[in-house]
Amino acid sequence: MRRLPLLAGALVALLPLAACSGGATSTAQKPGAKTFGSLPAQTGTPKDGGAIDIGQQPGAGPFYMLPVVPGAFNSTFVTYQFQRLMYRPLYWFPQGASHKVDESLSLAALPEFSDGNKTVTIKLRDGYKWSDGNPVEADDVVFFIDLVKAALKKSPANWADYTPGQFPDSIAGVEATSKSTVTLKLKEAYNPEWFTANQLTSIIPLPADQWSRTSADGPILDHSSPENAKAIYAYLDKASRDPATFATNPLWRTVNGPYRLSSFDVTTNAYSMTANEAYAGPQRPHIKTLNFRPFTSETAKFNQLLSGKLTVATVDQNNVGQVAALKAAGYHVYGAPRLGFSFIMLNFKDTTGNVDKLYAQHYIRQALQHLIDQPGYISSKGMYNGAAVESYGPAPASSPYVSGNVATAPYPYDPAAARKLLEDHGWKVVPDGGTTCERPGTGPSQCGAGIPRGQTLKFNLFYRSEPQLHSAVSTAFASAARKLGVTVTVAPKTFSFLIQNFNVPAAPSKAGEWAMSTWGGFSTKPYPTMSGVFDTKGSGNVGAYSDPKTDELIRDSVHGADRKAVQAEIEHLRTDLPVLWLPNAHTIWAWKDTLSGPSDSFANLPASVLTPEYWYLK
Repeated sequence: MRRLPLLAGALVALLPLAACSGGATSTAQKPGAKTFGSLPAQTGTPKDGGAIDIGQQPGAGPFYMLPVVPGAFNSTFVTYQFQRLMYRPLYWFPQGASHKVDESLSLAALPEFSDGNKTVTIKLRDGYKWSDGNPVEADDVVFFIDLVKAALKKSPANWADYTPGQFPDSIAGVEATSKSTVTLKLKEAYNPEWFTANQLTSIIPLPADQWSRTSADGPILDHSSPENAKAIYAYLDKASRDPATFATNPLWRTVNGPYRLSSFDVTTNAYSMTANEAYAGPQRPHIKTLNFRPFTSETAKFNQLLSGKLTVATVDQNNVGQVAALKAAGYHVYGAPRLGFSFIMLNFKDTTGNVDKLYAQHYIRQALQHLIDQPGYISSKGMYNGAAVESYGPAPASSPYVSGNVATAPYPYDPAAARKLLEDHGWKVVPDGGTTCERPGTGPSQCGAGIPRGQTLKFNLFYRSEPQLHSAVSTAFASAARKLGVTVTVAPKTFSFLIQNFNVPAAPSKAGEWAMSTWGGFSTKPYPTMSGVFDTKGSGNVGAYSDPKTDELIRDSVHGADRKAVQAEIEHLRTDLPVLWLPNAHTIWAWKDTLSGPSDSFANLPASVLTPEYWYLK
């Protein structure tokens, strides 16, 4: 999921991820290694033309077109691997495996802050143009902002990057002061690092001269009018929900990225992209056609890799043991922990069986975390097959903003400690039976507010049906819980179902249907505050976690200029447990050795980011 919490980001700065994910060079068959394998050097002579086949992860087909993505559709597959090939963001990240904005791929120079950080001046780079020949201009930036405002007025769930009070609520005024300059007036001062990395990276200039209309043959309207913007958004949003017309609707033929959509099979979600001959970025694409192939299972996808029928695809953790066979078949294999984190999501709004009252007790969340054996899961004999790192916080250890403790468990795997926590708080633990509350009340040795005598510890846990890793993790956790008399009932759902339905901000009416969920995790933007993800009003706060201290720390990270503020936020979330932390798995990619390009164009793959314009067939 994107936020990158490019998870669900925000789903703001975060996006829901379905797998795992950038790093440097190392060998990684050793548990806990920072990368899996190493990046090959760029080789061969580039040639233009040809086609490559890219394997999609099961259930990961894109379902939305307009780059104002609702939370229910928000994922790295939609934003990073589909839309960003056609519609470039104002500021691009990451730069290879580095947690920073890549200026060379950004449509604008880094912003200038003035007036006590309340005025932001953005200057677009010369040369970028739309595929119809029109230049990318400041008004295209303003158009995006006007569309976002119209979307949010209809529903806060209509833009996954939204957090109430932040962008665009934070803007007092926006003006295209020239064809290449946008000036933002902010209502209050913000941390320039945060505002650039987590807010401005969410802006995607859109073709105002083509899209500012309310019907296919309607006139171009003034999008600065709220009423016009509302009607324009309604038209574009409706078209964005019709995959059958993605490749044929003239709207989507106007792009400024290196590729444009040429075909889309609504039945299978197979789609193809063709090089945009008018692309004016730093690297015009060498490869003419990208074919994105759908799969119903990771096994089917891996078999296609082994048979040489895919050029590029991810490798599931279950197939790590067959990497030698892949290399023998002529593939490079590389992986690293993604720029993000993984978890079992807790639903603090589930009132069924008093789940919300149970989660409100910190000691219960601690006890549940003590049942997750991250080192065992990661080991070569575990479900990650050595291809993951321990992670106990909302940012990867490689982030320049963390204090270095995210790989150290605040509540390590220890079922005895979990049992003691429960017994110390009034529970009668019945291993392989039904643990119940015997001492109700709010005292230090009692079960806690709203938990009655005889209360049991029962939860349902829904996991992503593919890849199989999610089933293995969920089953292992449920088995450990059962030994303490805690019932965790597990069941599979598709990735798209989970993020659309078991997501409190996106589907509040379904909050009583799930207690836990795991689909993978969030990818993060460069500045790893959890604004929008774990603050009370965050649109990406999937499990409706709410904590006044967290809200205060996030405000400090967003409005202050001290890097220690975001470190304090990360440290608090590590121990307060808004979710149960899981290992940060390597996202492993394989590509044929007939494919090459600059190392950075492959180093960003573990972040689920594609830059195929740099690739070429040797």
